[in-house]
Amino acid sequence: MAGIKCGVEECYYWDNMACTADSIEVRSSGDRKVVNSDGTACHTFRPKKK
Repeated sequence: MAGIKCGVEECYYWDNMACTADSIEVRSSGDRKVVNSDGTACHTFRPKKK
């Protein structure tokens, strides 16, 4: 997938500030109405194996 920026170095799909996942899923991170990016969470995240 092209064009998805990511700053989470600990994610399996992270590659030099880019997301390499085939697709991504983003959801609300809480019970409140989302009004900015702080209220969202990437559910595609997978920790890198050590």
